[in-house]
Amino acid sequence: MVGSHIVGLVESEKQYKLIINNMLTKLTLTNFKNFSHDSFDLKKINILTGYNGRGKSTILQSLLLLSQSVMSKGNFEKLHLNGEWVNLGDFDEILNNPDSFITKIHLNTDIEPCSEVHFEYGISDDDKVAQLEEFTINGISLNSQIGKASSDDDEKNKKIKDFSSPPRHLINLFQDFHFISANRCGPVKYVDKLEIPDFHRVGKNGNLTINTIASYNDSVKNEMNIDKSDINQYPLHEAVSRWISYIMDGGDLEVKGNKKEEKSKVLSVNFTNPISNTYHRAENVGFGYSYILSIVVTSLVAKAGSTVLIENPEAHLHPKAQSKITHLLTRLAERGVQVMIETHSEHILNGFRLCALKDDYTLSNTDLSIYFFDKNYKTKPLRILENGRIEDWPNGFFDQQESDLAEIMRLGARKLQK
Repeated sequence: MVGSHIVGLVESEKQYKLIINNMLTKLTLTNFKNFSHDSFDLKKINILTGYNGRGKSTILQSLLLLSQSVMSKGNFEKLHLNGEWVNLGDFDEILNNPDSFITKIHLNTDIEPCSEVHFEYGISDDDKVAQLEEFTINGISLNSQIGKASSDDDEKNKKIKDFSSPPRHLINLFQDFHFISANRCGPVKYVDKLEIPDFHRVGKNGNLTINTIASYNDSVKNEMNIDKSDINQYPLHEAVSRWISYIMDGGDLEVKGNKKEEKSKVLSVNFTNPISNTYHRAENVGFGYSYILSIVVTSLVAKAGSTVLIENPEAHLHPKAQSKITHLLTRLAERGVQVMIETHSEHILNGFRLCALKDDYTLSNTDLSIYFFDKNYKTKPLRILENGRIEDWPNGFFDQQESDLAEIMRLGARKLQK
């Protein structure tokens, strides 16, 4: 029944593979947590920053909800509020206005058959699951009508909803998600060796990172090399080592107990000391190495057309390493992966601004979207100019260093006067 209403929206698998961008271009949230009705333009790299508790995570959560719902049931018919990516409790907890029992997610994409998608979710029998009430694609409703009921039926022309067959393009867009949360794994002694599916994900906490390194059979595409002049393709473990060493200014890694060692039931990762070049267990090396490992691995295995969402990539990193990790994420975006980042680091922001200016990267200022969430629960889009400058620098936007230095100068001068 639904199929008759979406003729032309679904293309063949072969045609789908020709679409290499699969990028969200706009997100509008209505009656969803912090937002009564707010829109966000999305680009290749999206940076969400600002005051705590003002809605940055909500942007990611709205997309992760759709992703985990698709991954759970293969369609959007129910919005699973608790699952693989996020756990948001009951339906009434995600409503901005508790008197309205409908929340809306409106998307624009660069996928022509699904360039405009609208979801409306309402209350269901299960408080932890929202029911899809309205679903339109390019203005065409996927609601369907049955014919006239019998004369003894009071509900003539009864409207039914069947959302079980959304277009493949849309399903693939939300299935191909990678999410790395702020609460990711630190150093571990070892992990159990596991079977990893063909679509490699490290898990939102990075718990599958070491298994992914050990089981990944393909070579990493040369577009992801540190130096664009390097045309070689490397095994995943070697590509990871090269990026780890580059970001951290030294160091290497090895995975012990890989799949060739059949007797081993566990895996472990060791890092080298950059000076002595001797290997040490992860527990004996700083947290920064383990914290970026899941980000590096995800960046190297994510395929073109997928989406990578990262919370606080700067965690446990020296400022120089924070800047260098943007070089990896820029390579990722150049490869055709949409990147969404929640961050509190000016080094992350400035790293991307520099990449947009360097000849080594094809990233431009127009490929970056920045939203600042201020203390009054307002969001401000910030535009990066061609010369790397940001227009209308708002109060509270990475200006704490200047504020503190001014206060140090003032108080220091007063001390000298005494």
